[in-house]
Amino acid sequence: MADATARSSRFAPDWSGIARGAAVGGAATVAVGLAALGGGWAVDALFGGDVVGANIGVGIGIMAVRLVATPLAGWGLLRLWGVPRAGAAALFGTAAYLLLALPGWTDPAPPGVVAAWLVLGALAGAVGVYAGGCTARERAGR
Repeated sequence: MADATARSSRFAPDWSGIARGAAVGGAATVAVGLAALGGGWAVDALFGGDVVGANIGVGIGIMAVRLVATPLAGWGLLRLWGVPRAGAAALFGTAAYLLLALPGWTDPAPPGVVAAWLVLGALAGAVGVYAGGCTARERAGR
């Protein structure tokens, strides 16, 4: 008899993996976002008054750090938690997050932005893990 936890196809959701992806997506998005925002505030406090346009550069830097560090943190946490195809999940999750963020829900206005990061990061993580699982090849014998 087949294992009750075995998925019938690669498109059938692995709910435990999707839940892990949601947890990792939310946690990584909020942690990296707060760290980048805190670093940006520190740089702006130290040098913002001396350099014309420094706040624009700091804002661009915060976005760049978040865009690179969040998927890397998510990938590492997904691998640590044993989620299959963690790299693909991180890439798909990043694409999903960017698409979800297009309407402007993640404008940097704390503390409300942290709630948006948590929700959108969790959604993107769940979508990323599901999409990553869909790209896996079928195993022989299933």
